[in-house]
Amino acid sequence: MQTRMWIAVRAPGLITVLAGHGIAGLVFFLTYRSSLRPVWLPQFFILLSLATVILLAMRRLNRHSHRLTALISVMLVEIVLGIPLGAELEVAGILGTVFIFLARTELEGGTAFIICVVYSAAIPSSHWPLVAWGTPVPGAPPLEAALMGMYFLFLTWLVGLVGSRSQKIRRQDEELLRIDGTVRALSEANLDFQELATRVQHETQEQERKRITREIHDIVGYTLTNIQMMMEAATDLVRRDSSGLEDLLVKSRDQAQRGLLETRRAMRNLRAVAEVRAVGLGRVNEVARIFERATKVAVKLNYGNTPDSLGARVDDVVYRMVQECLTNALRHGNATEITVSFWIVGEVLRLSISDNGVGSKEIVPGIGLSGMAERLAHVGGSMKAENTALGFLVLSEIPLKGGGVKESGRAVG
Repeated sequence: MQTRMWIAVRAPGLITVLAGHGIAGLVFFLTYRSSLRPVWLPQFFILLSLATVILLAMRRLNRHSHRLTALISVMLVEIVLGIPLGAELEVAGILGTVFIFLARTELEGGTAFIICVVYSAAIPSSHWPLVAWGTPVPGAPPLEAALMGMYFLFLTWLVGLVGSRSQKIRRQDEELLRIDGTVRALSEANLDFQELATRVQHETQEQERKRITREIHDIVGYTLTNIQMMMEAATDLVRRDSSGLEDLLVKSRDQAQRGLLETRRAMRNLRAVAEVRAVGLGRVNEVARIFERATKVAVKLNYGNTPDSLGARVDDVVYRMVQECLTNALRHGNATEITVSFWIVGEVLRLSISDNGVGSKEIVPGIGLSGMAERLAHVGGSMKAENTALGFLVLSEIPLKGGGVKESGRAVG
């Protein structure tokens, strides 16, 4: 967007200065045929070059007062430049058009209007009769001078109107650029928060699983210890007095039943926690839905004939590949739609991740692409990234060692 703004705002000013002053010099050289031409020609082009340099330098001045000083200097140069031209107003009209265009586009507020009005009166009135280098020079006809002044005033209003609209559009573009950057930063932050929430959830589930495991250990250990002690007591009773043996065996049985019930309850809780945690392609679906909610970018998942899980190592590589590509499509490609497709051919998984973003003029492997290539290399896979007619594509192939992958059709997500 910044490049387009430079072309729309800065390039016309540069072209206007160079082309306008070049045409003015050519017109003077071809049309001014009085006896003053051989004498006035060097001075004319020296002053014309000076005005050109000042106007070009003004484009690099940031302070308002410096720009105003530059424009006033150019106005004085053009007044002096136009004095010996006499009745010839063509050159003054060309230079005046350039001056008013730049004054109204490079300066904001009433200052530009005032200086253009002064210019509109000063330039036509400077073409008065005089004797230059011993040669009489007639003045410009009053009617033509007045008409040129009116033309300058009309141009001042017209360029001011267009300039104010252009400045408004420029400010809106800058604001949109700022808002776009803010929205992008918020989207990435939202995505990070979503991933953090998911990670915290998984860590919480892991802690719960460990807690239940400890609970099972305690239940089984406590129950078996009690039963062991009761069995030892029963052994002693058999040797000495068997009258309390039946009661002790009943208590042992009850203790075993309670321990069994507690163990089953803990195992059910552990199974529930394990089922909540997504694995394999379930993790891919989870990260895609989180990405959609956080960024409002549509993510389409085509699972093809891929099973739920391809093994822990491949599952992790696939998950990280999808996660990295989704982030890159948003951050670098400005994509609004992303398609993730899986398909198994023989013993090779083909993973295709495409988007409708702006692509890349030059694909240079950075940390993201290099990291994906390294992960794939660990499982014997490979990848390539390229621009397409619709956006950007990352295509990877991962060998599924051992084969025996069962095809299982899946609906499009």
